[in-house]
Amino acid sequence: MSDLARDRFTFTAQSGGPTIVSAEGAELLTADGRRIIDAAGGAVVCNIGHGRREVVDAVAQAMRSLDYVLPTWPTPLRLQLSDVLVEKWLPSGFNHVFFANGGSEAVDSAFRLARQHQVSVGQPGRYKIIGRQPSYHGSTLATLAAGGHTHRRSGYEPMLSEWPKVPWNDAAALAGAIEAAGPETVAAFIAEPVIGAAAGALVAPVDYWAAVRAICDEYGVLLIADEVMTGFGRTGRRWGHEHDGIVPDIVVSGKGLGGGYVPISLVSAHDRIVDPITNSGRIVIFFTFSGHDSSCAGALAVLEIIERENLIERCELQGRKLRAALEDAIGKHRCVTEIRGRGLMLGVGLEGVSAADIVLAALEKDVWIYPAGCGAPTPDALLIAPPFVITDAQIERIVGVIGEVLG
Repeated sequence: MSDLARDRFTFTAQSGGPTIVSAEGAELLTADGRRIIDAAGGAVVCNIGHGRREVVDAVAQAMRSLDYVLPTWPTPLRLQLSDVLVEKWLPSGFNHVFFANGGSEAVDSAFRLARQHQVSVGQPGRYKIIGRQPSYHGSTLATLAAGGHTHRRSGYEPMLSEWPKVPWNDAAALAGAIEAAGPETVAAFIAEPVIGAAAGALVAPVDYWAAVRAICDEYGVLLIADEVMTGFGRTGRRWGHEHDGIVPDIVVSGKGLGGGYVPISLVSAHDRIVDPITNSGRIVIFFTFSGHDSSCAGALAVLEIIERENLIERCELQGRKLRAALEDAIGKHRCVTEIRGRGLMLGVGLEGVSAADIVLAALEKDVWIYPAGCGAPTPDALLIAPPFVITDAQIERIVGVIGEVLG
């Protein structure tokens, strides 16, 4: 790998990192022979582990049969994946699936879905999407507008819609924001069951989600669960919202659906949300590569592995081990404010030290951790989200390296 090639790939100053040539299980192998523990699942993506040959074979077989088909036309693999999702994964009443390629596309599509629903039921004044502070929902202009990630919004502010934001843990503030904005103008409220990149696995209080559900129902506001990170077992259950006993109106997910092998994400909604759009003759516009057959094949293989190997149960078990080890090793460290999260989506709140510095120092010791935080109220945090196949020995190494670096 020449320095010139790396320079061409490094689009901005913060791009780059070690050159990865292969991967196996929970480890990344570099061009110079290092073995790096992938303690963040890349960007909280990898769940079944790296190097699964059966996923590669499924994708290859799909490519031998079909290359490109218009996204609105059915193919056997598109129909099969839709059936598996509806019958085994999605909440009851969620009988329609819209495919996209990544989380940003899926969330953006969910906003358009919410808007089309409101127009279709005779509420054309509803268009605002209320988000939380902190939060991150993607890199399109619409998703940045709804998000509360200060750093990632920086410089784009003149281009972003001025949509309301509410504190991440205050349900009463949501009701106040809807009233202030004018209930007749609010289409939806979006939130992650566990806040990821913007905060490092923040979990709202026990009664928060029930109150939010009731407020959305009272005002006719759709509740969008951003499960891009938390979906497909990452929190130790199929969906992050299952921990809180509520059902959203719209579910968005990605990352774990393809397991890192293929780019695919989804939007699904209860029939009461989709049916008015269909009945009015409106549509939700697709993307050019939505539901590509190779991606559907990869997703089907990933979901089959999760089910066959009971990886959601393993995620919950290994998550408890990882959290206990973190508490024992660094729970009382002067720079650690909190250890939090669910399943294998855990965060370490930091104070008086830069998350970026900790991440770089850990990477030098061959452990990759995801830096999180976006300014107040969560300036710095570590996000730890390894593949569900992480071993006890690897957990011990991850925790040991974090302790060494903080020390």
